[in-house]
Order: sequence, then structure tokens, then C-alpha cells
Amino acid sequence: MQILIDLPKAFSVRDEHEFFPIQHLMARLNPKLVVVQVGTGVHVNGGCTVFWGVVHLAGQSPSRKEVEESLSDAGFDFARYVPIEASGSWTG
Repeated sequence: MQILIDLPKAFSVRDEHEFFPIQHLMARLNPKLVVVQVGTGVHVNGGCTVFWGVVHLAGQSPSRKEVEESLSDAGFDFARYVPIEASGSWTG
């Protein structure tokens, strides 16, 4: 089975230690997928602060605009938080 996914895609996890299982899963799905932690914040629907990450293809680092668009699609609350410039993998 094949599926097309537009990358980068953002996601959130409750605990920072949950990134390793996601990295492992993505590597098993496709070894070219990279998981990068990009910041902390809340979802637009509220709740507690969570950790946000982005999945992209190795060698195709997303731009800051692409990361922000994927975070927005995933529900990152830009009104209250600004993603950390934690990613040296961002281009542009």
C-alpha cells in the first residue's frame, strides 16, 4: 500500500520522552523520515503545555514558514506561544 503525505507534519506529545518512540516508528516506516523537536506550547483548544515536533524528509530541511504552517495545521496556539528557535534544521 502506498500513501502520499505532505511534509513537514507537526505533532504534539505530553512528555519529552515520547519523541524516541515516534522517531523509532518513523524510521521503521521510512528511514528517510526525520523527527525534530521544535518547541513547547499549548493547543488552540487549551490544555496543558506540550512538546511539539515536526516530521520531514532527511536532506530536505523545512523553512521556518513551512514549520509554522505545519504547527498551525496541528493546532499550535501562536497567540500565546512562539515556537523556540530550537531547530538548527530550519532553512531560511
